[in-house]
Amino acid sequence: MVKKKIVVIGGGITGLSSTFYLKKELEKQGLDYELVLLEAGTKVGGKIETVRQDGYVIERGPDSFLRRKPEMKKLVADLDLEDQLVENATGDNYVLAKQGLHPIPKSSIMGIPARYRPFFKTGLLSASGKIRVLGDLFVGKQQVDGEDMALGTFLRARVGDEMVDNILEPLMSGIYAGDLDEMSAEATGERFLNLEREYGSLIKGVRGIYDKTTAQQSTTSTFLTMRGGLATIVEALEQELSAKIIKKGKRVQKITRQARGYELTISNQEKLQADSIFIALPYHEIVPMFRDDSNFEEIGEVPAASVAAVSMIFPKDAIEKDIKGSGFVVSRNEDFSMTACSWIHQKWPHTVPDDKVLLRAFVGRRKEESIVDLADKAIEETVLNDLNRIMTINRAPDYTMVTRWRNSLPQYTVGHVQRREAIFEEFRKSYPGIFAGGASFDGVELSECVRQGIDGTTAVLKHLESIEI
Repeated sequence: MVKKKIVVIGGGITGLSSTFYLKKELEKQGLDYELVLLEAGTKVGGKIETVRQDGYVIERGPDSFLRRKPEMKKLVADLDLEDQLVENATGDNYVLAKQGLHPIPKSSIMGIPARYRPFFKTGLLSASGKIRVLGDLFVGKQQVDGEDMALGTFLRARVGDEMVDNILEPLMSGIYAGDLDEMSAEATGERFLNLEREYGSLIKGVRGIYDKTTAQQSTTSTFLTMRGGLATIVEALEQELSAKIIKKGKRVQKITRQARGYELTISNQEKLQADSIFIALPYHEIVPMFRDDSNFEEIGEVPAASVAAVSMIFPKDAIEKDIKGSGFVVSRNEDFSMTACSWIHQKWPHTVPDDKVLLRAFVGRRKEESIVDLADKAIEETVLNDLNRIMTINRAPDYTMVTRWRNSLPQYTVGHVQRREAIFEEFRKSYPGIFAGGASFDGVELSECVRQGIDGTTAVLKHLESIEI
């Protein structure tokens, strides 16, 4: 009997998690299907990459995942790695605005005040800016059913420009490296939209849910990571799947529909057959695989921003004027090249020897990406100049590591949800059995990527149940 064949394309966390759960389901259901994951590069893990040396655990990509979202925790549990989970150390987070560092007001959710006293004390807003925020209590509905709008437009109408520029935009840009005035409210601001729908006001909504969440928040950390770095998860997945399933150095160039399933053409002209495919790649890498289908071009693109991370190690006495906290994000209105900086030695103390300081700064975001192409030394000097405007560093770093992620942060611009659904509809209509997921589509945070991988598993198995071979 001919076996049904499943191909997963892309070895980032979305593709790895999908393949892992496909393997588990095939074993659980006793299904004798062929399963393979194709990765174009020489390693799997996508943006997850951990450097371990001399007592340091340094992340090149993401350094943690959100505790409140369940999918990464489930994956960790299913890999029997729960004993390696580490919570972030608590500490103030700051916004660099109005030429200084200001703590994010306490008793707020997503930057929206749930309590007035801390909000009125903040130096991030002028008196008139604070009064304008309270206008949210009286502003009418901004959403139009069935229409998307820029998240910046929505938030500016509710709480004013100063609140957006000095608090909300830096916080959101830290996630997407995007421009709030281009970002889709529907795709990136769902929590804000839901507050308006349910309460008619962001402040009323935050005040309504604050007491329900503060008890839990006061006893738990926001972020989780692995003691040996997030690569621990990738290594466990790779071990579970083995070289029998994971095939590296296999770039898919073309996918062609056949009488039965699909034929994949790989970089060395190798051919592979598949009855169902899950593609876990950035959208701009998917379109060339269907070069004869102009519908993908007509749907439009999912643009992406380029960023670089700069990790710098110093002896503790090199920092004469340190700041207690986890890190800061930077307002676009400030004349800084950095977009954010984390005090890793305070956020994740287990990753750094006691006598050392590890700072991790970020440069590059939508419309400000040229810095990413500078030489490592130039980026290091730029970041040090920025840091010395808010703290005092009396010597060069002992070690610097610059990591560039070019065209790596998807930009969910206005209309993103409609474009995403048009992409998925094109697959349903013209390519039954092919599915896609990952950061280009429905969430960039690690748990959101794993969720899409799990959804891909479900879709693939459901399709294969429906076909006869």
